[in-house]
Formats: sequence, C-alpha cells, structure tokens
Amino acid sequence: MNRIIADKYNSSKVNIEYYSIFIITSILFAIGIMMVSSSSTACGESYFNDPYWFIKRQIIWSTVSFIALIIFSKLNYHSYSKLSNFIIVIAIGLLALVLIPGFGIEISGSQRWLNLLFFSVQPSEFVKIAVIVYLCDVLNKRYRNIYKIKNVIIPAFIVLFVITVLIFMEPDFGSVIIIWVIVFIILFAGGVRFKHIAGIGFVWSAVAAGYLFMAEYRRERLFAFIDKSGEYGQANFQVTQSLIALGSGNITGVGLGNSIQKYFYLPEAHTDFIFAILGEEFGLVGTILTVVLFLLFTFFGIRVCLKAKDFFGRVLAAGLTSSITIQAMMNVAVVVGLVPVTGLTLPFISFGGSSLLASMISVGIILNISRYESVAVEEVDSNNKK
Repeated sequence: MNRIIADKYNSSKVNIEYYSIFIITSILFAIGIMMVSSSSTACGESYFNDPYWFIKRQIIWSTVSFIALIIFSKLNYHSYSKLSNFIIVIAIGLLALVLIPGFGIEISGSQRWLNLLFFSVQPSEFVKIAVIVYLCDVLNKRYRNIYKIKNVIIPAFIVLFVITVLIFMEPDFGSVIIIWVIVFIILFAGGVRFKHIAGIGFVWSAVAAGYLFMAEYRRERLFAFIDKSGEYGQANFQVTQSLIALGSGNITGVGLGNSIQKYFYLPEAHTDFIFAILGEEFGLVGTILTVVLFLLFTFFGIRVCLKAKDFFGRVLAAGLTSSITIQAMMNVAVVVGLVPVTGLTLPFISFGGSSLLASMISVGIILNISRYESVAVEEVDSNNKK
C-alpha cells in the first residue's frame, strides 16, 4: 500500500485565521463607513449641496464590496493560476484605456480614473491584484528553477515594466511604489535569492529616483518633507493641518462628527487624510486601535501564508496581505509626516469605491487560501486487491 499526498479543497473548513481576518476586516469596514460619514459632510454640502452625497455612494460600494468578499472567499484560488495571463492582459488594457481622452478622467492633474457612465473606477487598484496573481503564477510554474533569475525576469519583469510605465504616465507614483514593494515581498516569500532581489531593487531604486526628480511638484514634495519650515513650508500645508487634527484629538478625541479640520482646513479629509480626522474625533485611543487592527490583520495574514499547503497559495497570501498592510502603513506614515505625501488611501476606511472593492476582493482570496488543506490519501496497490 502506498501513501500519497493529494490536495483537497474543503469549503466547509474554517480556522482561527479565517475567523480572525474576517472579524478584523469587518471592524475596519465599519470604521470606514462611520468615518466617511463624518468626514465628508462638509465636502458633500459644498460641492453637491448634499451632505450625504459621499456616504451614500460609499454605502453602495460597501455593499458591492462585501458581496465580493463573500464570493471570492468561496472560489477556489487555484483557478486564478489558469487565468493569470488573461487577468494581466486585461489589467494592462485598462491602464492604457485610462490614458485615452474621453475614457480617462483627470482630477487634480492626474488621469487615474476610468469613466464608466454612472460611476468611475481606478484601474491601478485592481492592477495590484492582477500583478500579484500573475507574478505568483510565474513563480509557481518555475519555482523548481527559482535560483535561475532569468526564469523569473524574462516573462514577469517585462510585464511589470509595461505596467510601471503606464502608471507613471497617469501619474501615480504612490501606486508604483506599493506594487514594487509587493513584488519584492513575493520574491522573498517565493525563495528567490537575496542577491537577485537586491540587484533588482538597486535598478528599481535608480529608476524611481530619476522619475521622482523629473516633475517639479514631486521635487517640491520631497524638498518640503526634508525642509519642513523653510522655503517649502507652504507645500507642507496638508501635513501641518493633519498634525493639528491629530493633536487636537488628544487622548480620547473631540467626539464623532465634531472635527474642525474637515471643514476645508485639511484637504482630502475623507480620502487620503481620513486617518487624521479619525485621530481628531477619537484621539490617540482611536488611532492606536486602528493601527493594532492592521497589525493583527498582518499577523493572521502571515499565518495563512505560512500554513498554506502549496507554493502558489503561500506566495499569493503573502502578496495580498502585503498589498493591504503596506498601503496602510504608508498612508499612516504620510498622515503623521514620516514620509512625503503620496496620495494613497487607507484601506477599508478612506472614501473610494475602487480601493474598497480591491481590498475586499484581496481579503476574500486570503480567506479562501485559509480554507485549503492537504490530506493524505490511501492508494491501494492493485496487487493487494487480489
């Protein structure tokens, strides 16, 4: 009698990682609805003569996103491997479509949104998932020769280069940074040699530094971050107001709905800088709770990665978990003035349907990976049957 290992998907099996990630996501999801409702009233009243304009749209996106989470938590994640090439082609096509006048929507000098009649989407949010699935599939098919870097670079990095250029053209430097940090994490989780990762990182850093200095507004943001009180002080207005909001909240905050900074003192109060409004209204207690929730999400996401029973599941869980937590870390770092302004939203919490939907899809896939198990199957030798 021989004993072999066979993969089996048990849709009814849930574990502590599944419950923990679902509960943490639900809490962050609820915080997001509450904070968008509070932080967007002034903008809604001013721009649309309706203080509830933003929250009504966020509720619609929240409903769609939660349904997507449930659906993707049920779909066997191995099917994405078969569709990875198709997914990445669609992603590239959407990024190209955004740059075509009439299809793309330009807001504040950036053309990042695609006009779909009654609503708009930001393709770069979904491209993150597409890149993760594609790169994980490439590594999965070549992991036996993972130490030969050409087996990864040739198919994957040409695609990543095209995506990088398209996002640079929007421009959206923050999303490019997030995507490449995720790429390095996936390479590390996939067992690629450190010297190869470091070499790729060196080349990428040189390209990113060159791009950073190409535009005056990006240079100004960098110099303003370095010299917070000098000639570039005006460029720090947003971060200064953010710190005022956080300081005003003290320990327990001024109370839900009582923020002063949301009344046009702090730009993007309901999107990129919603964490500052959260700190103003709920104080240090609220900000620490939110950060702890993201840290717990990271912890249980890593557990799903480590417990995954196959290579594709391991690197996929690592990539999807990092896509949420790295973006959350960068958003919080911007709000407290630790890094230059990047224009990234806070996952689950900031206003924005594309960001919320992409985050919930990612969580759904992570939940699905946590349900997958390997079981031993008895194979009876034909001679023993006789």
